Amino acid sequence: MSRENVDAAQKGLDAFNRRDKAAWLALNDPEVEAVPPRDWPESDPIRGREAVWDVYVENIEAFREGALEHVELIDAGNDKVVAHMRGEMHGKASGASVAFSYWTVGTFRSGKMLRTEWFANRVDGLEAAGLRE
Repeated sequence: MSRENVDAAQKGLDAFNRRDKAAWLALNDPEVEAVPPRDWPESDPIRGREAVWDVYVENIEAFREGALEHVELIDAGNDKVVAHMRGEMHGKASGASVAFSYWTVGTFRSGKMLRTEWFANRVDGLEAAGLRE
């Protein structure tokens, strides 16, 4: 399932960038959980497809433009994919440019995203997936 999980991670980001909610929901387990980085003001886990979608869309809507991209996707085995996600965004109100760069560890069940953990850096993301630099 490893290659399939990497492909599913990319398809999920593609669906999100299109704001194709139906396609994104179909790629996520009904019990999906998103765990924000520890340094975010609201760092409690978000549970359920609809809730996770809503939080992701709410966060990105603060910006007027810009898509996210996977810079790197790593098959970590054990149904895990490590991804470096980044984007250049511009604030709706200020127009200020903001560089978005995070690492995620996605855990899959039956080909669907079950859990996404967010990290500020590569080392923490790899470590969470049981890998080393």
